[in-house]
Amino acid sequence: MKTAGKEPSAGPVAAVPAASHPGAAAPEPTRPSSAGDGAEPSDLDLVRRIKSGDEDAFEQMVERYNARVYSLSYGVLRNAEDAEEATQDTFLTLYRKIGTFDESKKFFSWFYRVALNQAYSRARRRRSATAKLFEYYLPRFSSDGHLAAPEVVDWSTSIEDGAIARDLAARAGEFIAELPPAYRDVIWMYDVEEMSTADIAEILEISIPAFKSRLHRARLYVRQRLGEVSRAPAREEVPR
Repeated sequence: MKTAGKEPSAGPVAAVPAASHPGAAAPEPTRPSSAGDGAEPSDLDLVRRIKSGDEDAFEQMVERYNARVYSLSYGVLRNAEDAEEATQDTFLTLYRKIGTFDESKKFFSWFYRVALNQAYSRARRRRSATAKLFEYYLPRFSSDGHLAAPEVVDWSTSIEDGAIARDLAARAGEFIAELPPAYRDVIWMYDVEEMSTADIAEILEISIPAFKSRLHRARLYVRQRLGEVSRAPAREEVPR
């Protein structure tokens, strides 16, 4: 499915625009508005209008959430074209399944679960992250109860060099992509999307302690991998 500009396929879904880049800022979910006060309609207002067949309301919902859905999809897929396709699929699913949304629930959380499902549906076609690599970097204990984890490398001094800092930032994204989905989701939502702890826990349907545990492990892994990169000797150029 391509982005806007192609012939529409079914309903207003063809109006979904392509997101500009991962991590693009987008408005937070709006609060309920009073009728006739000129304020932005709330998510629930738009949901009810979409259920009644209002295509303008659907387009407003797309404008409100497109960048955030794209960024979330990119965090899972790490590929711009796949993220755009997953974003299109997410809004198509919204259009088709909006009638199943329970209005007593929080739309933001329900819709983000839809987005995650669409992204992982595409991700399953690829080879999954290596679990053994991830597990190697988690804390382990010896038989006498002492910590026996790999040495944590202090790579903070490396970021004093601007070029090195940019390289480490780029590599951090690669290492996040290596994480198993349960850990990749939390670190992407919290550290990249800057979503709240409560929202992430609700979207992923986990407890806040479970969220904190996953985030800690994910950060530990990325930190260890960055440490390896920062202390690795520079490659010598091969004479031509």
